[in-house]
Amino acid sequence: MCGRYASFTPLEVGEPLFELDVVTEEVKQRRPSWNVAPTTMVPIIVQPEAREAHLARWGLIPPWAKDPQVGAKMINARAETVAEKRSFAPSLKSRRCLVVADGYYEWEDKGKPHYIYRADGQRIGFAGLYTWWRPAPDSWQLSTTIITRAADQLAELHHREPVILNPGDFSGWLDPSSGTDDALSILNSPAPSLEHYLVNPQVGRVGVDSEANIEPA
Repeated sequence: MCGRYASFTPLEVGEPLFELDVVTEEVKQRRPSWNVAPTTMVPIIVQPEAREAHLARWGLIPPWAKDPQVGAKMINARAETVAEKRSFAPSLKSRRCLVVADGYYEWEDKGKPHYIYRADGQRIGFAGLYTWWRPAPDSWQLSTTIITRAADQLAELHHREPVILNPGDFSGWLDPSSGTDDALSILNSPAPSLEHYLVNPQVGRVGVDSEANIEPA
């Protein structure tokens, strides 16, 4: 699963990895975080036409929801059932995104947290979904979820892992004209090589947010 991650490197227009056309002012002004928690505002990349970076609430709020707190239970979507669940299937069809991170945390069975990152040093693009929720007639809330699947490389840490896309799959994943079958195929692609190490248990506290969170324990 993915319940806590780090996102501290700024996003910039035209950078080679994400090839962004637009970075909103909200994204530019967002403070770096080494302890991103559910229900906070996080940077995502979408491609309705141009490739754009926006802030979204982590925890998908379906359009039919009566209360935004339902999103707290929808921070992750399972790859095995994402095409069947009414909360996620419409977004899988045409509202896919990248949730941007530098690395993420996972807790082993003994309760010790590990920081996980790409072995090549590149940032992470989690396979995500997004949607819009309308809390009032004149306002909209953008929200997102991170897709997970059965663990492969790091099964010794946890039986689930977030789907991390290779840059070659970014365009196909973000293209709203590609269908559900194509999206499911991408979700089954091998992940990039990952590495990890133990970090201080303080990362489990939401209010502890500093670069020290990713220092080896």
